[in-house]
Amino acid sequence: MRPADKLITDALRYMKVPPDSHSPELIETVSRAFNSLEKIMTPRCVYGRFFIKKFNENIEIEGAKFFSRDITRLTSRSDECYLLAATLGHEVDRQILIASQKNMLEGLTLDACASVKIDDFIDGFIKNEIKPGLKDGEFLTSRFSPGYGDLSMNVTEDIIAILDATKRIGLSVTKSLMMTPVKSVTAIMGLAKK
Repeated sequence: MRPADKLITDALRYMKVPPDSHSPELIETVSRAFNSLEKIMTPRCVYGRFFIKKFNENIEIEGAKFFSRDITRLTSRSDECYLLAATLGHEVDRQILIASQKNMLEGLTLDACASVKIDDFIDGFIKNEIKPGLKDGEFLTSRFSPGYGDLSMNVTEDIIAILDATKRIGLSVTKSLMMTPVKSVTAIMGLAKK
């Protein structure tokens, strides 16, 4: 978990506020947004360890094909991987919408803070829940999410289906490939041998 000042700095970066414009008032606004989030978010995560089948420059996990050179490189030394799906819950989305309708800066701030919070939650979850279960000589690659590099957003649906994340944590995907709740993340991590 990141310290509070790092969370604030990251939120201001999401908001595209230059470092020389970090006024005490703005820092206080961001800090209040984080405090509000703590009261309303219900972070949940599901994950699983799966074998990877490799073919050409692509991989297959549980019957789902991942056509991506980036993922192929990420898992080049891995025979297995972890899939992960996490969310802060529907109430966070609702409060961002309400805040945005009242005050644009408030909405923008809450949205940025929620983006930082979901990343922070996942980092903590990986550190505390997944890494302790690794065997000697195993290590995780960095996490990689659909929509980054050449990994299609379509993969989000596959990850949610493989993890049964709709039933387990209420995470789903719209026809336009937006996750609901919006403040959610899916990711792949290769499992390599040192």
